[in-house]
Amino acid sequence: MPPRCSQWFVRNQFAVETQATKLSQIKAVNMADTRWHNYNMSMFEDTRKNINESFDRVKELWAQEVYVHDFHRAIFDKGSDYTTTNYKIADETFWNDMRDQSISEKEMKKLVEAAHSRWLKLGIKHNMAFVNIGKYILKGISWKIQENVVEDFEKFNAGHSEEWIRDYFIKRTARMVEKWAMYQKVGVDIMSISPTRMEPKFAGHEVLANELQKQLITKLRKVFTGKIYVEVSRYGFFENRDGNENRTKYDFYQNSDIVEIRIYDLMQKFHNMEIAAGIKSYINELDTIAGKKWIKLSIFLAPSSYKDSMKKGVLEVLDSNSEIVKNTEADFDYQANIFELFFTALSKTNNFERINVANFTWDDALDPKVKPKLSVASTFRNKPAEEVIKKWFNK
Repeated sequence: MPPRCSQWFVRNQFAVETQATKLSQIKAVNMADTRWHNYNMSMFEDTRKNINESFDRVKELWAQEVYVHDFHRAIFDKGSDYTTTNYKIADETFWNDMRDQSISEKEMKKLVEAAHSRWLKLGIKHNMAFVNIGKYILKGISWKIQENVVEDFEKFNAGHSEEWIRDYFIKRTARMVEKWAMYQKVGVDIMSISPTRMEPKFAGHEVLANELQKQLITKLRKVFTGKIYVEVSRYGFFENRDGNENRTKYDFYQNSDIVEIRIYDLMQKFHNMEIAAGIKSYINELDTIAGKKWIKLSIFLAPSSYKDSMKKGVLEVLDSNSEIVKNTEADFDYQANIFELFFTALSKTNNFERINVANFTWDDALDPKVKPKLSVASTFRNKPAEEVIKKWFNK
């Protein structure tokens, strides 16, 4: 029997021990960045059918906000590639990447109503694709999705000219203004300006990019009255550089309402420390830097559920036939412990205002009933970490 709906999967029950104390931060949940069919790679699923059931689960966690991803893609003229300005930004379609598509006004209204009826604020994040994501799915047959994503991303960001950057912001601003007017109309509460996939880098033109980011925020405030949030690079935050990009030239995030930093694993500088000490030091240093910059940080937490994932990093679980993924064993207790350690550290900070836990899948699926090896993924639904989060968020 195919997994046609979430009811087909079994909801696990876990008894967990935790030293939960009160967290002063806003509690948020980030839904897995898939939208529409095929998110479990069996062609039967549809996230739109799982909105109410999933948001009920989010509310069970005592969250105050829920984040869903919208999707955009670049369509290049025939014969053009990443280096040209011969493209337009348009809606993502299912047939372009085999899992996702842009959210229509009707669907966005349903999401808003589902969130607000549960006293949840709805935030929207953005996935931007400059390539045909569907080719990555096909490459999964040869077990090289992760390798190809990295290769294309490096090629895409090898170096953008001033002309390309100015053109990009013109197109991006027009797209954002159009979409944000729709979000405003249906009542979305929080809106991101940061692409979460294939975000362009602006090495050599940081001052220009910083000014254009500020102009984008100014224009969007004219059509959207909710909160605007941006993501900042953890490398840029710690080391003032991200690759060849000089992050000291950026201060546009000061014009936003929410500043988020993503954590999937520990930075290299903490790898020689015992895990509890490493997490504590990581959070304390972020807290100190945020204080010096006079900003409040939101933290996006997405630890994977296999041993030592905080030092080894996220696995591309769609590469289900790769030797690395096949030979990696799930460790749910490790993931639950990582959340506990982060929450403990965050409970003693001054400059974190939001904890966004990720990623919450749209159903209770775990392998082998679906193709992605979700048991080792950076997801926490239907794992002990879900109960740990609930206990901390409910204090």
